[in-house]
Amino acid sequence: MGRKRRRERRPDRDTRAPARPEQAEPRRLVKAEERRKAKYSEDRKRLERRRNVIGLLGVIPLGAWAVQLPFGPLDFIGIPARDGWLLVWAALFGSFLGLTIRLVLERRRFERGAANERPA
Repeated sequence: MGRKRRRERRPDRDTRAPARPEQAEPRRLVKAEERRKAKYSEDRKRLERRRNVIGLLGVIPLGAWAVQLPFGPLDFIGIPARDGWLLVWAALFGSFLGLTIRLVLERRRFERGAANERPA
């Protein structure tokens, strides 16, 4: 007739209790929530680290602008040194601000997902 499945070949097949899927459901939900929290925590750490680095880099052009360095990062295209340093600082500050806004929005989305008991 053909080969029997492994579970059909087991000698204690009839004495075993059937699987209980109702017990597996809560464990699966708990694990899913743990994975969601771990992913959120990891993503948040990465964004915070990136934001800190950009914030630290933003101090350099601001300091160069404040002490009025005679050379600038955009001298090769004819932009005065003070304006060049200010432009670089504005770009870095915009990135810093964008990352801060993203952190706030992702925290809200995570909390809303936890309140609704579903992934964000």
